[in-house]
Amino acid sequence: MTLDEQINELTNSVSPDLLDLARPGIVLVVAGVIIAGSLTGKPAFYAAGLFLALLALAIRQVTPHIRNAIRGLREGIRQSGSVDITIRQWQDAENNSHEDYSGRIMLDRQPLWQMDFATPQHWQPEKGQYPAQLVFIRGVEWPVLILTENGLLYPASRPKHPQTHSQ
Repeated sequence: MTLDEQINELTNSVSPDLLDLARPGIVLVVAGVIIAGSLTGKPAFYAAGLFLALLALAIRQVTPHIRNAIRGLREGIRQSGSVDITIRQWQDAENNSHEDYSGRIMLDRQPLWQMDFATPQHWQPEKGQYPAQLVFIRGVEWPVLILTENGLLYPASRPKHPQTHSQ
């Protein structure tokens, strides 16, 4: 999927209102599953409840960043910068393979932010440093969206300032 198609999908198919409704909806489902587990005594309900609770936490964490990314596309200020992408590969207990994406965001060749990215949709970033458009919005000190030649990235959690090593 091209960058323009990814931008179009983010702005048109993801509704911030729907994200707001999803959070309490999943919490209610979690509560129902746990109650079903306590009534039936079946551990499968507790496992499903744990999985859904983790999903609810992930949605709660990333929702503000999705909303900010959409707002950034509509009214943000873009600056030229770069992103140094790193990829961490890992396996869960069931031997399923996963990848986490993070990066150092740089402006004028100075690292400003260390960011864990939400899992990119419809493209797979590669490790390395890339030129990027950094999108900023009023009220948020970090870039809410990073546009590379191949795709878009936004934070999965609150970015941090990179550690500086003094000697």
